[in-house]
Amino acid sequence: MTNINKWWLLVLVALPTLSTCLSTNVVMSALVSIGQTFPDVAGIGEWTLLIYSMTAASLSILAGVLGDRYGLRKMYTIGLIIFLLGALGASFATTGESLLVFRSLSGIGSAILAPVALAFLNRIFSGVEKPIAFGYWAATITIGNVIGPFLGGLIQSISSWRLTFPIAALPALIALAFAGILPAYKPGNTRKNIDIKGIAYLSALPAVILFTLAMAGRLNPSSIIIFLSLIGIGFFTFWKHLNKTENPVIDLQILENYKWWRPSIIQLIIRCLFMAMLILLTGYFHSIQGLSELNSSSALFPFLISVGVMAFTSGYICKSIGIRKLMTTMFSLGLAGAVILLSVQPDGFRLIDWIAICFIGLLAGSTSQLSRLSMANFGVNDSMKGASINTLIINVGISIGAAYPTLIRSIVSKQAHLSNIISKENLLHIMHEEVMVLILLFCIGIWQAGKLQDLTEPKPLST
Repeated sequence: MTNINKWWLLVLVALPTLSTCLSTNVVMSALVSIGQTFPDVAGIGEWTLLIYSMTAASLSILAGVLGDRYGLRKMYTIGLIIFLLGALGASFATTGESLLVFRSLSGIGSAILAPVALAFLNRIFSGVEKPIAFGYWAATITIGNVIGPFLGGLIQSISSWRLTFPIAALPALIALAFAGILPAYKPGNTRKNIDIKGIAYLSALPAVILFTLAMAGRLNPSSIIIFLSLIGIGFFTFWKHLNKTENPVIDLQILENYKWWRPSIIQLIIRCLFMAMLILLTGYFHSIQGLSELNSSSALFPFLISVGVMAFTSGYICKSIGIRKLMTTMFSLGLAGAVILLSVQPDGFRLIDWIAICFIGLLAGSTSQLSRLSMANFGVNDSMKGASINTLIINVGISIGAAYPTLIRSIVSKQAHLSNIISKENLLHIMHEEVMVLILLFCIGIWQAGKLQDLTEPKPLST
């Protein structure tokens, strides 16, 4: 272990996380401009956002396996280089197709960096320091969420969307310069065979699911049936593979353990809610109220600051009252906020509407403690694998949240690609429909949060 103070190591680990978060949120304000630059690629704005998270989700398991096999610091460095190359290439893209290729490259880097960060935290910190460290790490995500949309709007107002990608990559560039001071955490002497077939399943299935969700509104019924059949067959054969393989990519005992899947499912729900709300609110301020990119980004501050407040304090609150009370309270507040938003009007937010989005923001800031619970099911030598599975859950949730508003809009209008071709009245109606579906997720979250167990609680007699 290096002699560098562990809290400084936390800062270094958090820098790439900040970049990967900014890579989504800075670009959020540029989606319309990207669509105008490359009008020949239908939905290029949405796909610029979605292809990044889809790639990160699909390859996170492979990154985890390689991290446990070759060491955390080595994978950290490789991930940074790939991410930076993708960001640089995207800023100079001359066609919509090349932009998506470079965004995919950044997604590959993100697939490596996100689980590496979690694995480092799991190895560097222990005891009462761990929930606090995870909370601080999550605060980095929140900083990216808070400044990202505003920074993106600011860049749009003074320059071009092309500058958003290198600006988002600056923290990763700093991290690369100091990567050598991190502990290597080299793997042990025994190396199990890599479950290549299992990794292939976990790479293909998330991509097919997210593609189907994003394109469902534009596909004919027969195509949807084909994709759903492929997904069903894929899950069935993957489960059979896990039962027959000696060293599967994911241990069945972990998958069947409620101490892993319950916090994981809750985290997926929260990530989906957060991204869906971010896109929903951006659409409201920009398309319904007619605000500029910069002003639309500024209007998100109350929502994003509430996320940040909870991220900074969740570790201390969890230490005081436990994760069950924390999550049930936050989900209940979020549900109340979503119900309030059903009555929002096109002429602007009332005070109670601002309070409502802050309630939802508090919920979104609590996810780091769920990561801590999920990763506790993996041993030290499998820390990267545990982190990669947790990252897969996070990225799938974010991708679903990103694709969900697009799906609703495409059902209403086949030409609706983050544009103003739908009337304000119809956009508000769509927003209310989106919130009604999200309310169901809040209810499921309350149900499952009430069954959570913190690491210090006694084991139950049954599941």
